[in-house]
Amino acid sequence: MLPIPVRSSNVVFDLNLRAVQANFQAVSALVGPHVRVAAVVKSDAYGLGLVEIARSLIDAGCDLLFVANLDEALLLRSAHVDGAIAVFWDDFAKFGPCYQSNGIIPVVNNCSELEAIIATGTQTYFLNVETGFSRFGLAFADVRRAYLSGTFERYPPSVVLSHLACSERVADPTNVLQRNRFRAIHDLLKPTCGCLAASAGVWLGKSYHFDMVRVGSALYGLNDAGIKPNPLHPVARLRARILDVRNVARGESVGYGATFRTVRNTRVAIAGIGFKHGLPWACANKISVRVGGYSAPLIGTICMECITIDITDVPEELCSSGTFVELLNEDFTIDDFAAAAGANPVELLTRLGAGCTRRYLNSC
Repeated sequence: MLPIPVRSSNVVFDLNLRAVQANFQAVSALVGPHVRVAAVVKSDAYGLGLVEIARSLIDAGCDLLFVANLDEALLLRSAHVDGAIAVFWDDFAKFGPCYQSNGIIPVVNNCSELEAIIATGTQTYFLNVETGFSRFGLAFADVRRAYLSGTFERYPPSVVLSHLACSERVADPTNVLQRNRFRAIHDLLKPTCGCLAASAGVWLGKSYHFDMVRVGSALYGLNDAGIKPNPLHPVARLRARILDVRNVARGESVGYGATFRTVRNTRVAIAGIGFKHGLPWACANKISVRVGGYSAPLIGTICMECITIDITDVPEELCSSGTFVELLNEDFTIDDFAAAAGANPVELLTRLGAGCTRRYLNSC
């Protein structure tokens, strides 16, 4: 049998760990020394690599990580990642001993989970309360009932948290409504730590910070709140290799569905990135890439493995087969890309991170 050749990737997703750390420190400076900043690294750290991102945040001073499920928590423990780890959603009633033996903190989202906590007698837990998101969390009536029965006096939660639905819209009255509901529960339970705001909510002001904020998208450079000037560092740089260059005559169609037709004799580059790698179908004919300092529009539909780019106005020596084009950089960020493509930036980042070869950098 012939040996399998080692092949380099056609797509490189560069992730700057120093930028992640700088964003953590920027949020910490904003909320001040008396507010704890927890990091949300769920869903493989938004597609950027759970263990690598978690380690960089611990090195930056973070001491609490939120993950999606028990599998992610156990992966961090097996990688010897220090710090407290809390699981947003998983079956504590079924896996309670696993939580306890690995020092993992469950987030209690309903009455049955609270009953399982009571049954253990000693488990540290966080309590999620419903204030207007209608997803997870105990309703106020459930909280009040448990309070009157003495449950929280015997088994107090370490953290009481909730989640804002509209924090990216500063003037939305839902924010005030949820804050007031959360404050009522906070004043009733008097927890050691209250946590309402996530990334965009940090910029709503001190009345939303309570004792702790938990930050996800902001760590990865996403400016959900649209703050100007943007205080966050871009984290991701995306490049794709040119696989072929060809000449297309004026009036010819390019790609599936003939969604683009040339209006001049056109040089076209085919680059090795497509929706397999997380590139959204919706960005077809809407964005440009950078080729050696020149801007070149993406034309035609997004294919599974490749895209087509109009490089007619780019010097030929800059765009031969094997060279790379840039889709994301410091001047065209995930937020910019998502806005141009009509996509959600968190979804875009997560899909690209999951679909591309990741490379970690340590310079800011």
